[in-house]
Amino acid sequence: MPRPGSNMGRPGSAARTSANPFASWLAARKERKNQAEDQASRMITNKIAENERIIIDQLNSIDFLHSRLPAEVLHAKSRESQPCGDLEYAAKAIVHMLLKNPQTIKMDIRKIDQKLLTLILLYKQVIEQGDERAAYAAKGALIRGFNDIRSRIPQNQPELAKQFVEANTEYLDRWVTLVSLAQVADRTKQNVDKQREKYNQALALDKERNDELRDEFLNNNEFTTAYQFILDHDAPEERAKWTPVQRDIHRKMIERRMKGVNLELDALLLQQKEMDLSKKEAQVEMLYSSVASLEIVADPNLLNKFRESVDNLFKQLATSDAEIDESLKMMDDIEARIEQLNYAPGASRAREVAAEEAEKWLKEEKLRQQDRSGENKARAKEIREALGILSEEQLQERNRQIEEQEQRILEELQEQSRERLYN
Repeated sequence: MPRPGSNMGRPGSAARTSANPFASWLAARKERKNQAEDQASRMITNKIAENERIIIDQLNSIDFLHSRLPAEVLHAKSRESQPCGDLEYAAKAIVHMLLKNPQTIKMDIRKIDQKLLTLILLYKQVIEQGDERAAYAAKGALIRGFNDIRSRIPQNQPELAKQFVEANTEYLDRWVTLVSLAQVADRTKQNVDKQREKYNQALALDKERNDELRDEFLNNNEFTTAYQFILDHDAPEERAKWTPVQRDIHRKMIERRMKGVNLELDALLLQQKEMDLSKKEAQVEMLYSSVASLEIVADPNLLNKFRESVDNLFKQLATSDAEIDESLKMMDDIEARIEQLNYAPGASRAREVAAEEAEKWLKEEKLRQQDRSGENKARAKEIREALGILSEEQLQERNRQIEEQEQRILEELQEQSRERLYN
């Protein structure tokens, strides 16, 4: 796209209250998408001029000034002559196009306007919430929707116009779904960034604690002697004879071991989330490339083929959704193991057993994760081939061309009325 196992913890822990904040967001994703569509549907009337006023008002109401997007993204310009960044400039260009060329046809295009307004509401949401990938997806959808669809409805052929509206309503609905998937990728990235920062902090703190314990053993003869003793006398019958100092050393050793296993589990979870993010980003890039590359047609002989292409894209989107759910289940399994250790019983032997079991599971899960990594690469290749994209290089080149095409459209609008866009 242009620019940028079983739950062994507390009852119900992983299944109902996963520590993964992204999981709860994904669970509400379809509801938010439906809410945007319902809101758009309520705002659309049977008067084209009134719909255009609503669309213009919503585009003008996008709060770019207080967007959570990074400044370098918000203010990025393809041309220095632009009065603002590409994302804001696209909204201004569409407003200008509607004001300069209002729709005058006498037919019902509410379905098209409802999908376009849904995309505008999503655009407003992702701009203000700072979802970069989704913002560029929505921008591309709106440029395509207004420039290539709404302005090209065959006005003098009512029956053909009806078919055109129906086919492109389905096409725009795929854009709505794609923007929603891009939001998933954005939220996953935000979650991964937070998880990585948290893990790095925990790793640094663990190193500090290990250094302190090592210095204590090296500089305290009593601790050194006790440490060597428990290594040589660790049979169950010997433990009952340990001194308080020896028991304290053993407790510290178990805590260090538990912390080490916890960190390894955290690292495994982070790796899974990074792998999941990479997969989502690749899926969004490929689907964006394919959706944006579809040629909008008005020829009745080609409309059925166009609709078939749109249906195939929907199948790919549905597959992506299923894979997202599968990835979440994998992450929940790892988080359940972390929670199991955090709430392990306080008895030393019980905590030792918990650590030993987790270490065995870790080895198995690392192997499974390697297999999943290979499966993800194979799946990405399969999706590329299904969408007619042979390689990652070809994907990047196609998306570069799409970006240039979008910018040419905006430049044409700029040239038509330079003064108006500057005011």
